[in-house]
Amino acid sequence: MLDLLDLRKTCEDRHIPLISIQTQDFLVSWLERHQPKRVLEIWSAVWYSSIVISQTISKRWGTLTSFEISYPAYLEALKNIEKAEINNVVLYPFDINEISLEKFFSQKFDAAFIDAQKSQYWDYLQKIRSHLAPENTLLLDDVIKYQNKLTWLYQFIEKMQINYKIFDTEPGDGVMLIK
Repeated sequence: MLDLLDLRKTCEDRHIPLISIQTQDFLVSWLERHQPKRVLEIWSAVWYSSIVISQTISKRWGTLTSFEISYPAYLEALKNIEKAEINNVVLYPFDINEISLEKFFSQKFDAAFIDAQKSQYWDYLQKIRSHLAPENTLLLDDVIKYQNKLTWLYQFIEKMQINYKIFDTEPGDGVMLIK
């Protein structure tokens, strides 16, 4: 069985970016409170945050669909999925901006977690909008630390008059919650 603390240490030693412990705690708390059944994740890296999400939502028979742009990271994620003994997930090795999502799923997602290339958050939101259930929640990581890379996202949110809230999850950074 894969130990998350061991995986975190390995990733930190290899300088693989991960969600912070504080963001992880926020994410778990939010998932337990809101209980989404179908979650979409954009950019899973070696699958640390995906394990956190899938383990939390599996308690309610939830499923996770995750995309990772780096093929080597995708292959490592597959190994971590196996080691973690997780079976409520589908992982794809694609950049969602380069594919037709209709080929991959037909049901709508009631939650999405995006922790990808910050300058493309706006593009990701555009891409997944039609695949979200009417009642959905989006969580976007690193919105304070990388605010300068999120200009298009903030302009889009303002133009569409979308309500959001930013939660400080760690000193100098946080997550954005969009309902």
